[in-house]
Amino acid sequence: MNPELRRNLWLEFSNHRLIAMPVVLGAIFLLAYLLKGELGHGTGKIASLCYIVIIFLWGTRMAAESVLQEVHNRTWDLQRMSAISAWQMAWGKLFGATSYAWYGALMCLGIYVISYGGILPFDHLLIAVTLFVVSGVFAHAVCLLVSLQTNQRRRTLGRAQVMSYQFFGLICALPPLYSGLSGYGDYGIFQSLTWYGEQFPLPIFTLFALTAFMLWSLVGVFALMRVELQQKNQPWLWLGFVGFTMIYFAGVYVTPPKYAAFLIPFLGSASMAYIVAVIATYIMVFSESKDQVHFRRLSHFMTTRQWDQVFSSIPRSILTLPIVIATGITVAIYSEITVAEGLIRATSIRVVVIASILFVIRDVAFVYFMSLGQDDNQGDGRALLYLVLLYTAVPALLWAMHLKPLAALFWPQYGTAPLLTLLPIIIEVVVICYLLRRRVQAQAGRLTSQEAA
Repeated sequence: MNPELRRNLWLEFSNHRLIAMPVVLGAIFLLAYLLKGELGHGTGKIASLCYIVIIFLWGTRMAAESVLQEVHNRTWDLQRMSAISAWQMAWGKLFGATSYAWYGALMCLGIYVISYGGILPFDHLLIAVTLFVVSGVFAHAVCLLVSLQTNQRRRTLGRAQVMSYQFFGLICALPPLYSGLSGYGDYGIFQSLTWYGEQFPLPIFTLFALTAFMLWSLVGVFALMRVELQQKNQPWLWLGFVGFTMIYFAGVYVTPPKYAAFLIPFLGSASMAYIVAVIATYIMVFSESKDQVHFRRLSHFMTTRQWDQVFSSIPRSILTLPIVIATGITVAIYSEITVAEGLIRATSIRVVVIASILFVIRDVAFVYFMSLGQDDNQGDGRALLYLVLLYTAVPALLWAMHLKPLAALFWPQYGTAPLLTLLPIIIEVVVICYLLRRRVQAQAGRLTSQEAA
């Protein structure tokens, strides 16, 4: 048996806790049964509500704290030096730390099945229960994934941080769970979803999609656990996840709301893939560590032309930029030309897309410029604050002051001359890349002088 899982089981299951969970849940279900007088919709809804509370509120906290508590108690370094493999440590933490929550959750699912056994067909009930289980594992894996990523940045543990990790798990798991369960209308009529032009029943499609993302989250936990155990990861896992996500969301048919005029240049499958690549770049640039020693090692690999080491050591956000550029150029090339508005509209759309690529490059360089050379690990937070202000408050202020042409420095302009749209952001990219290069050189020189001393 996995020693990490066994250790967590011994810690989680005392005699008192073994008895307390069924007693408390039994009292709740008995009260629901007495109020309704039967096992049906009433008890089924109570069982699903108890499941959500136990798994998505309590269980996500257990998953988020599984490693961070070890770090706080200063026992994590001892575990990292043990003979347990990264995979054993990953699923031992994930399922061991949340085992008591699953102990109660399985009881809730049992009452749920008994309550709806005579109402829903067996296949519908099976899909619903599987959705509950898969979404729970997905939420826990996301929480553990985010906490491991934060631990690599050597951040401190606090209630606010743990609640933010829970929030990530909730927003990842609850929407697909809700959409999958809402696919059942009038006791079994499936709602459908269009994917690459084909109609699929919403619950079944949601189940397969959620299962795929759950497996990817487990792969992410395994990869970060390898990093914790001082083992290197090749970037293929990250690139594979980005590629999978782009393919998945490119096939989902989404009609944007009428008021979302800013989405006009980004319609179609290629545009959705581009948006996913941009989001993945921003997530990674704010989450990955900005270790100065790592960048010096990367510079050494580049100088000595060790390209395999460069490929494995390069930050994942920078590695994703070529994907952003390639998909963005594809969107710009294949922008649709409408009969009503003609070539002028298509040219404007292409300019906006190219400008958006340059803005992504500027933002990534700006985040690294703010993070490198900061000893308090607050560079990412400051960069995020400044970028939010640059994209919101500053353009609004310029528009209020009737200085709209200057807004091209802070937001891609649609409908203006191509030169006025591209020239400001090109200047920004050149300036910030030059400043970043100077900072990297200064940091390398400082580290060299410290080693010489």
